[in-house]
Amino acid sequence: MAYQVFRVEITRDETRDGGPVGIEITAYVDRMPETNEATIGRLSRASRGVWNSRLQYTGDFDTLAQALAAITAAYPETDHIRCYEYSVDNEFPVEVAPLLRSGEKWLPGA
Repeated sequence: MAYQVFRVEITRDETRDGGPVGIEITAYVDRMPETNEATIGRLSRASRGVWNSRLQYTGDFDTLAQALAAITAAYPETDHIRCYEYSVDNEFPVEVAPLLRSGEKWLPGA
């Protein structure tokens, strides 16, 4: 059985007042995320370190549907999510088609 986790990361450019958030989902396939600071099954405020982080919220989810539900609940106006796949075969995450909102559904973009 393959291991898979969907990590959601929500960032904001803190150099601009009211800057939009950026949302990313990374699918970790047969590999563990390198950090384990994310909560499981929900989005939570990212811990602050010594550096002023752009990372606002993070969370790990078992399914893509759970990740999308959490994003939609926290940011209902969101209509674009950047997506990556990070498998055991890759040295770095690989960008894949973004998810675009169409009504109440999320569909892969071009």
